[in-house]
Amino acid sequence: MPGFLDRHRAARLMQEHGLDALVLAQPESIIYATGAFPGVATYWRRAGATFVLVPADEAAPFTAIVGDLQAKAFATQSGIADVRSHRIWVEAGAFPGSDAKAPSRSPRPAQFDLNRSLGLLRDVLYERGLLNARIGLELGFVPVADYPAFGALPVAWLDCTIIVERLRAIKAPLEIEHLRNAAEYARAGLLQLTRSIAAGMDATQMTSIWKAGAIAEAERRGHTPPQSTWAYISVGGDGFAPGGPVSEGDLIKIDVGCVVAGYSSDGGRTAVLGAPRPEAGRIYDALRSAFDTGFGMLKPGILLADIYRATSTAMWGLGYETYNRGHFGHGVGASIWSEEYPFISATSDAVLEPGMVLAFETPWYIDGLGGFIIEDQVLITDSGCEVMAPLPRDLIRVG
Repeated sequence: MPGFLDRHRAARLMQEHGLDALVLAQPESIIYATGAFPGVATYWRRAGATFVLVPADEAAPFTAIVGDLQAKAFATQSGIADVRSHRIWVEAGAFPGSDAKAPSRSPRPAQFDLNRSLGLLRDVLYERGLLNARIGLELGFVPVADYPAFGALPVAWLDCTIIVERLRAIKAPLEIEHLRNAAEYARAGLLQLTRSIAAGMDATQMTSIWKAGAIAEAERRGHTPPQSTWAYISVGGDGFAPGGPVSEGDLIKIDVGCVVAGYSSDGGRTAVLGAPRPEAGRIYDALRSAFDTGFGMLKPGILLADIYRATSTAMWGLGYETYNRGHFGHGVGASIWSEEYPFISATSDAVLEPGMVLAFETPWYIDGLGGFIIEDQVLITDSGCEVMAPLPRDLIRVG
């Protein structure tokens, strides 16, 4: 199967949580598990446009329930033999002739019919002997407005959001390749930008320069350009708003990423036009010291909360006792934006494992002084970590 889901790991996690199966409903999770596009109806991000049943028995096959427009393509892309379809709003027929089984003068739903989709799911669960079973559902995704309809099915629904997050946190080789390419394109753009910054530029101009450099790097390698890019570049004293034009002593926070095959990189550096203000220099040095402390702990078996604690303590020890950031990094992958589980936070119970890809960072946004960021995208290896697109971590002087 072309997806990335590790059936053995999934079976173990389901056993730990007392589940008989998972029903995937979030589009990103379905793509991850099957390698197939789940259909245009999923763009509404409502439950029921597509379901994929993942039994706890790792030898048992998947079943998918998909909108009729994409059912044939989904079966081909995923390799799933049992793909069932429900009607969505798009009129589709066959040539020559029409579908004689289709109800006459029966309007299609304006989007799709959740109850019809759930009816097909009930059939599948009955056939698999899973009625009255304990089934995991991504309640972190399912809207409150949709959840009551699931009560019509005679199963015990339990939240499996964390299970799916834990599965997606360990990246397959192709996922790592996508993230590495995305990070390398972003790095090339950042290098081009820092060589080009001049007095009078604003954040919009800088973003254009960065993006052009990132796309040029993909083309230089003979790769398809990234499907999208994003940039949070701030200039001057706000620290988060775009700002500009840049003048002597202004900080330039460059937090950027490229998206390749749905996978978003995330990395950042701080530049200054000319010489930094003394306080800016002291704060940057403290953030760099704290970064080095936390970075040294990025290895398998380390609790993310311990990394958070050590990084915070390093800042406090340097006199910045009001520095209380919520997290010092996060997983990266194919979420709907550049941050996903796990988070390097005070309350995280996650442990670093080989195959995780994370962005580790020590940012600070100080109104009146500017934005600071040091951020590396790293792959956790068997013995430590690898920076996927390394750059010097010094404050970058430009202009």
